[in-house]
Amino acid sequence: MTTTINIELDEVCRVFDFLEKVQDLMHQPEKYEDIDIVKKFVEENYSEVKELYYDVVWNWLPNKKKQEIEER
Repeated sequence: MTTTINIELDEVCRVFDFLEKVQDLMHQPEKYEDIDIVKKFVEENYSEVKELYYDVVWNWLPNKKKQEIEER
């Protein structure tokens, strides 16, 4: 059985924009093999990752799924 959830479009766009940045970094070895580029990426994007993970995507999850994750 599949569960459907409603997600605000602006949140989906925000996640997509971040994934686009990750895709750009990971798509070309000369970028992800350069520690300075990776470090810069992390420094510039960690706050967004943290907020997306702890607030945005977490709040998309139904309570039952949150509980399953917390029990891992």
